[in-house]
Amino acid sequence: MVDSLRQRYRIEKNKMERAYEYQLGLKKNPEYERRVDTTFLALVRLFQTMYPEVKIEAPRGREKSDKSLQDKIKKLEIERLCKLYAIEGMTEKEKENLCEIIKSTIEDMKKQGMVDKIFFGQLRNLKTLESLLKDNDIAQCTKTALLRITKTRLQRESRKNKEDLEEQIEEKYGQTAARKSQNLDDNLLHWECIENIEQKDLDKLHNPFEYLRVKDLRGIKIVVAEVPDNFQTNNEQIAELIEKRQKAVQGEKTKYNDLCCIAITQDFVNQLIHNEELLEKLNISLIQDGYKHKEKQNGYLAEHVKFCYRDHPEYIFELQLRSLYREDISRANGKAAHDKRSGKKRVFPSATNKKTFLEKLQSMVPNYTLLKYDYHKNEYYIHKCTLAENMLEYYLGYITLDSEEYVKVMKYLEEESVQK
Repeated sequence: MVDSLRQRYRIEKNKMERAYEYQLGLKKNPEYERRVDTTFLALVRLFQTMYPEVKIEAPRGREKSDKSLQDKIKKLEIERLCKLYAIEGMTEKEKENLCEIIKSTIEDMKKQGMVDKIFFGQLRNLKTLESLLKDNDIAQCTKTALLRITKTRLQRESRKNKEDLEEQIEEKYGQTAARKSQNLDDNLLHWECIENIEQKDLDKLHNPFEYLRVKDLRGIKIVVAEVPDNFQTNNEQIAELIEKRQKAVQGEKTKYNDLCCIAITQDFVNQLIHNEELLEKLNISLIQDGYKHKEKQNGYLAEHVKFCYRDHPEYIFELQLRSLYREDISRANGKAAHDKRSGKKRVFPSATNKKTFLEKLQSMVPNYTLLKYDYHKNEYYIHKCTLAENMLEYYLGYITLDSEEYVKVMKYLEEESVQK
C-alpha cells in the first residue's frame, strides 16, 4: 500500500535539475577539490621553471557559483533542444517546454510574451525578433536560440515570404553579416553547425546528462605581466617580438609587451598539451576539443584549455592564460568587461535584509582560490578566500567601497564570521 502510494505521487525531476544536483555533488567532493589544488600548484611551478624571468600576477583559481551553474546548465539545455528542433523537429508539447525554458532566462513579463509570439505566432516579419535581439538585458545565448527557432520555423512551415525572411536573418545575423562587418561576433548563429552533423554528435544531443555537463566548474588562471628583454628562448616568434619591442618608440612598447606576453601563454599551452609524458606525470588529459584560442572584437584574448583526470574523467578543470593588458580590459571598467556582454550584468544584492542578502551572496559569488607566496619558505601555498574576499573579488569595480551599503554588508559578514 505504502509503495503504491509512493509510486503514484512520485515527482520526477527534469534533466536540468538532475544535472544541477550532479554538479553540486562534484562541488562538494573534497577529493576533486584537492586534486585541482595540487595541479594548480604544479602548473604554476612548471610555468615558472619554463619561464623563470617572466613576471606573472598572483595566480587565481575559481569554482563556479550555484547560480552560475544553474545558468550554464539552462544555456546548454536550450542549445541542445534548439539543435534537435532544427534537425529532427518537435512535438507541440516539446516546443512549449523549450519556450518556457527560454522565457525563464528573461525577467520582463512583456518580453516573455514576445517569446511566445516567436514560438507560436504568425511569422509575417522579424519585428518582434529584432526587438529582443537589440535588448542588452537578454543573454547572447537566448538571442541565438530565438534566431534558431525563427529560422527553423521558416524552414519547416509553408509561408509566402519565408525565403525573404530567411535571407534577412542571414544578412543581418548570420555568416553574411559577419563577413560584411569583419566581426565574427555578428554571426549570432555561429554555434549552429548542424547541416553536416555526425552521428556521434547527434547521439550526444540525445544524451542530456552528458550534454549538460559543465566543463569549467573549477578553473585556474595565469596572467602574464611582463617578459624581460634578457629572456632566453628558442621560440623565434617570442625572440622577434622582444627585439621589436626594444626598437619600438615609447608609445608602441606597451603593444609589443602585450604581444610578448600573449606569445608566452601560447607557447606554454602548446608545450603542455603536446607533451604526453608530462601530461601522464600530472595524471591529466586534454578533453576532446578542449583547447580554444578565444579572441573577440572588444579586445578579449585568452587561451582556454580544459583537462580531466585520467582515472577520474568526471573531474574536469579549465586552465586560462592571458596577458596583463587583456586581463585589465576584462575587469569591471574595461571595454571587454564580463558585464558588458548582453545578459551578464553583475547586480549587487539588496542589503535591506541580512539573511536574504547572505543567501543571495553565497549563491551568486564564485569561490576563489589565491596562490600566495611564502617568502620565508620560498614556496607557494593555497589560500581559500572567505565569503567577504569572494564578494570583493567578484564585485570589485561594481560597488563603491565607502558607500553606506558597503559598510552595512561588511558588518553583516563580520557578524557572520564571529558566529562561526
